[in-house]
Amino acid sequence: MRADYNLITTPSAVFTVEGDLAGSSTALLAERLWPHVLSGPPETVVDLAPATTIDTAGLDLLIAVHTYATHRHIPFDVVNAAPHLHAMLQATGVSALPAAHSRSEFALTTSPPPQSDTAMAMA
Repeated sequence: MRADYNLITTPSAVFTVEGDLAGSSTALLAERLWPHVLSGPPETVVDLAPATTIDTAGLDLLIAVHTYATHRHIPFDVVNAAPHLHAMLQATGVSALPAAHSRSEFALTTSPPPQSDTAMAMA
């Protein structure tokens, strides 16, 4: 018996960071982002529209997920980054799309399927 991998699907998801990607919000994003990325989804998007700062833990998380996704050929995008965050992410090798990019409509209108009664947006 052979597994037909074409039938295995994991939905694409957009993870919106509500507020800055620092402190406990980084841990919350990691708890939700890693299980999704490890499942081999067709696409994963992190929306940084409300974020004004990213601490080193947040930057490390995005770099690690980007590195893993690139290695596994999983599309991973960071969208709606403020100009100063966009420049920082580009300098570290994380593919980030500026706020004016056409992907912003996708990121703002798509939400991941709920895993529980808790909201997917991060405070």
